[in-house]
Amino acid sequence: MVASEITKGKSVSELRINRFLAQTYLVMSLGLLITGYVASLTANNLYLVLRITLDPWIAFGLFMLQIMVVVSLGAVAMRLSPIVSFFLFILYSALTGLTLSSIFLIYTQEQISIVFWLTAGTFFLTSLFGLLTKRDLSGSGSVLMMLLIGWMFTWMLSWLFPLSSFNWLVSYLGIAIFVGLTAHDAQRLKQLGQQVDDHPARNGLVVIGALTLYLNFINIFLLILRASSRRR
Repeated sequence: MVASEITKGKSVSELRINRFLAQTYLVMSLGLLITGYVASLTANNLYLVLRITLDPWIAFGLFMLQIMVVVSLGAVAMRLSPIVSFFLFILYSALTGLTLSSIFLIYTQEQISIVFWLTAGTFFLTSLFGLLTKRDLSGSGSVLMMLLIGWMFTWMLSWLFPLSSFNWLVSYLGIAIFVGLTAHDAQRLKQLGQQVDDHPARNGLVVIGALTLYLNFINIFLLILRASSRRR
C-alpha cells in the first residue's frame, strides 16, 4: 500500500515536471514563431526594413525598447499576472523580429532557412542532453557565465577589427558557449519543475524559462548565420 502511494506520488510529480517543461518550450516556440513572422513580414516592406536598418534613431530606439522590456520581464515576471508576463514576452519577440528583419538584406532566404533548421536541430539535441543526462551541470553555470562575459567583450572587438579569421573564431566560440548554456538551462528548468509543482509563481517561471531558452536559440541562430557565407 505504501509502495503504491509512493509510486503514485512520483508519477504525479513527474507529470507536473513534464507539464512545466512542455509549457516552457511551447511558450518559447510561440515566441520564435512571432519573431520569424514579424521579421519576414517586415522584410517584405523594403522601405520599412531600410529605415530600421539605416536610421540610427529607429535602430537605437528599438534596441532600448527591447532592453527595457526584457529587463522588466526578468525583474517582475513572477509578480505579474501570467497574462501580462506572457504579453511582455510576445512583445519582446515581436520587437526582436523587427530588428532581425535586416538579415534578409544580407543573407538569402535559402541561407536563413538552412541555418534556422540547423539551429533547431542543435538546440533540440542539446536540450535533450540537458534533460536526460545524469551528470550535474549546475557547476558549469558560473564557468559559462564568465566565458560569456569574456566572449561579449571579444565580440565587440570583432566589430571594431573586422578580420575574417578573428570573426570566424569569435562566432564559433559564441556558438559553443550558448550551446553549453542551453544544456545547462534545460537541466535547471527540469530541477525547477521538481520544486515548484503548484507554486503560485509557477506561470511566471514558465515565461522566464521560455525567455532564457529563446535568447539561447536566437544567439545560436545569429552566430551560425554570421559564420556562414553572405548573400552572393
